[in-house]
Amino acid sequence: MKKLLLSLSVLLSLTAFANSKEDMIEMGLRNKFPALTDGKTTINVHEYDVDLDHHKIELKVELKGDASKDEYDKLDKAKLETLAAEMAKYTQTESGKTLPVYVEIELDRDMLPDEVLYKNTF
Repeated sequence: MKKLLLSLSVLLSLTAFANSKEDMIEMGLRNKFPALTDGKTTINVHEYDVDLDHHKIELKVELKGDASKDEYDKLDKAKLETLAAEMAKYTQTESGKTLPVYVEIELDRDMLPDEVLYKNTF
């Protein structure tokens, strides 16, 4: 009985930390890339969401509010592409996998549906 309880508690603790690698990558992204910037225009990132899959890595960058849409339109798209590539490389390095990284920048709105502003695979 004790062995059964011990094995169940070990299994429970393992499942509790199953997403810790994704959470660590998200915290690292938050620290390394707190905002999208091209040197002139800066947009604060609301949230990062990383999903590690067997065939790909998904990275979603969420911006908050309609003001972010106006600022996004002002961003230099070539510099944004470079920044997204750096984020993808960082995600690959931290995950330890050389899988393709699907990067999506999304405008998160409260009342209206979310809007995808950028998407690319690296």
